[in-house]
Amino acid sequence: MTILCSLKNINLNFGNKPLFHKAELIIHHGDKIGLLGLNGKGKSSLFKIINHELTPDNSIPPFLFDKSNNPENPFTTFMVPQEIPLSKNEDTSIIDFILGFYPKIQKSMKQLEQINHSLSNNNSKDIEDKLIEQQKIVLDYLEHENWWQVIQQYESYLKVFNITDFSVPVSILSGGEQKKVLLSLGLSTPAEVVLWDEPTNHLDIETIKLLENELEATNKTFLIISHDRFLLSKVTNKIFQIQNKQIMSYNGKYTEYLDYLSQQDQQRKKQLAKLNNTLSRETEWMRQGVKARGTKSKKRIEGYHNLRQEVEVLKSLAKKELKLNINESLKKNKKLIELKGASFGYESKRLINNLSLSIFRGDKIGIVGANGIGKSTLTDLISEKLSPDSGEIKYYPELIIQNFSQKREELNPDSTPFELLGEGTDTLKLSDGRSKNVIAYFKDFLFSQDEVHRPINTFSGGEKNRIQLALNLKRFGDIWIFDEPTNDLDLETLQILEDKLSAFKGSLIVISHDRYFLENVTNKIWYMDNEKFEIFNAGYSQVQHYLETFAMEKQIKLNCKETDTIKNEPSFQKATNKDKERLKVIHNEIKTLEQDIAKLECSLRDFDYTDMNNEANIKLQTLNNQQEQNETQLLQLYEELETLEELNK
Repeated sequence: MTILCSLKNINLNFGNKPLFHKAELIIHHGDKIGLLGLNGKGKSSLFKIINHELTPDNSIPPFLFDKSNNPENPFTTFMVPQEIPLSKNEDTSIIDFILGFYPKIQKSMKQLEQINHSLSNNNSKDIEDKLIEQQKIVLDYLEHENWWQVIQQYESYLKVFNITDFSVPVSILSGGEQKKVLLSLGLSTPAEVVLWDEPTNHLDIETIKLLENELEATNKTFLIISHDRFLLSKVTNKIFQIQNKQIMSYNGKYTEYLDYLSQQDQQRKKQLAKLNNTLSRETEWMRQGVKARGTKSKKRIEGYHNLRQEVEVLKSLAKKELKLNINESLKKNKKLIELKGASFGYESKRLINNLSLSIFRGDKIGIVGANGIGKSTLTDLISEKLSPDSGEIKYYPELIIQNFSQKREELNPDSTPFELLGEGTDTLKLSDGRSKNVIAYFKDFLFSQDEVHRPINTFSGGEKNRIQLALNLKRFGDIWIFDEPTNDLDLETLQILEDKLSAFKGSLIVISHDRYFLENVTNKIWYMDNEKFEIFNAGYSQVQHYLETFAMEKQIKLNCKETDTIKNEPSFQKATNKDKERLKVIHNEIKTLEQDIAKLECSLRDFDYTDMNNEANIKLQTLNNQQEQNETQLLQLYEELETLEELNK
């Protein structure tokens, strides 16, 4: 495939914290790249470098951003941020919000508005001619940038995500709705390279699947930072891993990359075991006196030091284990909580209605459902943060419930991890009775010793999440409640958290949209919807097909309502002679187009993707464009046929 760009000699330091040292990468046309790495190690910074928001440090040799393949028309980038930036104008409507991401267009739109205002208040013919000429220049520029098409695409995606009132200020939208606005921006952009920063945070599973489908189908090049491994597995064809201040590249899907890492890890372990045996033998030899070692010791001593260095390198490369201790009290009773006819709601909406269920020791429950459906409300009822309006909730005596909140309310931004975890002492008490040094405990969570005295407000979002884990997991509980624990966690930390939650012998209640996490951690699924509350005594993969079917059923019901409304409206149109003649030929047009599409599909299936030079790329793009045009035309013919048949009834 053709190279879009290459970045060389990337050096970047923030204070005493080095992120990149002589790093480099190459992006090809059509790459769908998953960007991996621990939090705080440079993923967001790399995005900013690619998007020209951040310039690497001066270095010798200097930083190079090579786009020489097409110097007259270099590719453009568009970064989709994690959260809506609202600092400038909180009253911006959904439809106007897009302009903030296109400064040149925004400037032209303001000029057009001023010109139109001047035209409406002008009485001079000469001035009017000048204004019309200026108006034409601005409109030609907007047309050249395909701006009206971008707006149309943006509105179309908003509707796909069930956002229909474009006049609403973005600032009053929920977190999930704001995320959908960002998705619409990223999917509608004409830029050649799109940078997605954690696009699935705060999204329900149905919306994530819509995003998956779009990313799978797109021909655009993109890079994506995400902890959603289902998403990464489906949409990526290349992996960038930030490690040891370098950017490692792997050509293949995310699941293939995991297999590769596993094989590498096994090889390192074997090599490390072999080296450790040799090191033990050589260390014993080194401990002998000079006379005992003999006169031929110089070369062996040099070999010993080289061997020791090799072992240390392998240890640093070996996968670090995040030592989480999730402890439960030792009560052996079976039923822990029972809800009997519990209901709760607000004036505008009833969220929990006449709900009866039980939670037993060993239950690991995943709660899924659309945003705003009442998942957090249910866990607040269970943890006694809220009281039911009616019904009752029974608890086993002295039951201990622990909550992990995604909001990190317990983290004082001005304190340090040392102060937070140790509470003024060098040693902390763990829930299993053991004592541990604060610094050693902090290092268990993949931090370095010199970070323990940093103010918490200087850590990244993902690092704060790990600090929150460290704080919470000192405690024990019969039931642990996790509300979106995977947000902002890097994949390595996430995998370790999964392992520890899987080994936890108490009960868990997890609200999450991360399907991979749910599959690995839970043994029960609670599904919440306006119409029903379902309890499944099975893991997510077994429940997934039902949930997909239920979502389709809901859509069918919605479509039926719309169809019934249309059918009930009186129609006074009858087929004209022209309509009747058209009906005679349209079937042949459809048949011919379907045959053309089948031929194109064969050409695409048999296409040689192994040698993607410039000529092959152009040919592939032509085939894809023709297929897209034919499919659009076929859809229009089907709609026309349906209308003609309705008129001829």
